[in-house]
Formats: sequence, C-alpha cells, structure tokens
Amino acid sequence: MLTLMLMLATPAYTVPPGLAGVAGLQGCWRVSGQVQGKDSPSIARGEWHLGRRYFTLHLRATGSDPYEAAITYGAGEKAQAIGSVFSDTFGGLYEPSLGLGELEQGGFVQRYRFFDATYVNRFSRSGTGWRWTITEETKDKPPSVFADYHLRPASCRGMKFDF
Repeated sequence: MLTLMLMLATPAYTVPPGLAGVAGLQGCWRVSGQVQGKDSPSIARGEWHLGRRYFTLHLRATGSDPYEAAITYGAGEKAQAIGSVFSDTFGGLYEPSLGLGELEQGGFVQRYRFFDATYVNRFSRSGTGWRWTITEETKDKPPSVFADYHLRPASCRGMKFDF
C-alpha cells in the first residue's frame, strides 16, 4: 500500500529534450533498405521504458539472414545530448556498444567508436517515416555507407519481438 501511495504521489516524469527527438520513433515500422549493399527487409518497434526515461528501438530482419538489434536511448548530461547502448545478435555488451550523440535538425545522430572505425548512425525525418543511415568512418579510407534504411509506419499486429 505504501508503494502505491508513493507511486501516486510521484509527479509525472517529463521527457528530457534530447529524448523528445527520439520519441518520433514510437510505434511499429516496416523497414526497407540495404546493409553492406545487400537488401535487408526488417520490422522495428519503438517503445518507452522505465517511466519514459529510456526509449528502445528494436529491429528484427525478416529476410533470410537472421538479425536483431535493440538500441536503448537515454538523455545525456546536456539538453541536446543523447546516449545509447546498441545490443545485437553479434554478441554481448562491449565498449563500442555505447553511442554518444545529439539532436540535429529533423533528427538525431549517434556515434559508436570501435578501435578501427566509427559508425555514425543518423536518423532523419522523411515524410511520415524516417531514414536511418549508418556510415563507416575509418582513418585510411573515405567514409562509406554501411547501411541505409527507410522506416515507414506500420501496424504492430503480427509483429513479434523477444521483448
């Protein structure tokens, strides 16, 4: 009973400015596009967690190559800053999984720094959907497109995710 009273007495949480930019990904999406030049049809779902303090985008490939990723976003220390943790089917948590970025005009960007490259994930509004590009930046080569996705609104009916 005390827990319920404390919950009711707690003021509603306001979404931090950085996460307000991510909020447009809430709901379900049909995803078309390519990863390393290969078609990668997928579905995605964006949801709030822990009192709207964190937002998770869950992506699952629907083609012949199995792949899933869950990217959890949280507000950074500065008003426009966003941090994220990128988890996928390639393995567990390791240092490059931490993305740091910020809001941009019409979207946001996250950078994941690996020992040999930085992967820049840029989300930008595109009509009623989103465009998500991942650019690989290395010291020895010019930047190259690693992935280019187009997210279009979809019904969540029939979409299955692990969590």
